[in-house]
Amino acid sequence: MSAYQGPGKLLELAMSAVLLALSIVLHFFKLPYPPAPFLKFDGVGIPLAVLALYSLRASVTVLPLVFVGLILLGADIVGAAMKVLAELTTFLPLVFLYNRRLDRMSLIIPPVIASRAASMAILNLIVSPYWLSLTYGWNYEKSFSATIALLPHVALFNAIAASYVTIIGLGTFRVVSKVLGTDRRTR
Repeated sequence: MSAYQGPGKLLELAMSAVLLALSIVLHFFKLPYPPAPFLKFDGVGIPLAVLALYSLRASVTVLPLVFVGLILLGADIVGAAMKVLAELTTFLPLVFLYNRRLDRMSLIIPPVIASRAASMAILNLIVSPYWLSLTYGWNYEKSFSATIALLPHVALFNAIAASYVTIIGLGTFRVVSKVLGTDRRTR
């Protein structure tokens, strides 16, 4: 069997490489969320969403590379892992709903927002108290109280991020798929 699998596989590989690189570059452009400036909006998830809509397998395959890239750019391991999980909980429901022929944004955006906001709230409840205790030397009770106090901001931040990633990612995918002649549902 030949290693060359045809133009479809080559296009998938090229898209994976380009969108992975774009995702890492977009990490440089951050906008802090004012009520909790340690939370920063960026465009990392947009190319990942476009890739996921084209090939879910390719998008999941590049996630470890995104994780490593974020660490190499200075993110701590917990922050990089949370970022990757946040993007995963955004593009998985996006792809699922898009593949169910739900083309209207009004049918796609609310469940994607709910997925990311709920998933990240739960993950923050589990991870953040320990991270705060290790980072700042706080006892668990103080760390848990701080986590609870910040949870509404974490949820709103993730809802906003899921919204723009979904809207821009799906819009970009529609344009790119028409230009490339690959207007089809995710494989």
